[in-house]
Amino acid sequence: MRPDSKEEEMRSFFDSLAPKWDSNEHSDPERIRNLVSSLGIRKGDRVLDIACGTGIITGILHGLSEKDVLGIDLSDRMIGIAREKYKGVAGVSFEQGDFLTYPFEEGSYSFAVIYNAYPHFLEPERLEEALARVLKKGGKFAILHSLSRKQLLACHEHMGNLSRELKAPSEEAEYFRKDFETVEAEEDSSSYRIVMERK
Repeated sequence: MRPDSKEEEMRSFFDSLAPKWDSNEHSDPERIRNLVSSLGIRKGDRVLDIACGTGIITGILHGLSEKDVLGIDLSDRMIGIAREKYKGVAGVSFEQGDFLTYPFEEGSYSFAVIYNAYPHFLEPERLEEALARVLKKGGKFAILHSLSRKQLLACHEHMGNLSRELKAPSEEAEYFRKDFETVEAEEDSSSYRIVMERK
């Protein structure tokens, strides 16, 4: 396999899902808003929406920060839909690319969010390195799911090697301890969240 074959497989898979992505989002919009609003994003934070898909939470992030928000995703089709949805919205932009290798300016963001996408980061150690590069000291990132671990596992059963089974939040947080301190690591019957702060 070519070194980039996994990325290509992931991109193709999510390209195929893009047309029906929004209609397959089963979480109540108000519940999503409440979950995202509870992360601690402040007015003035420059926010990165990682694996943003069609931009389901991008508008919420922009409303909280009232500052520039960038969504990035591997899938061209997801990004195309997101750009169309947010056409003309000042302060919201989207890039197609791999967050792990994208040439962000170091320390350029104060908050990053990964919503309903974390199991597709198959090498969390590489994610840790990328987050440490892009977040300023004292900046935070959040891993957020509007599903429980059990529900996530059921959703991802058909994805084979494009997803991995998550450990408890406190165990997953250990992947990021080199450069981050844990703020929250919690789960319940309908959500999963980790919030960590750049040392």
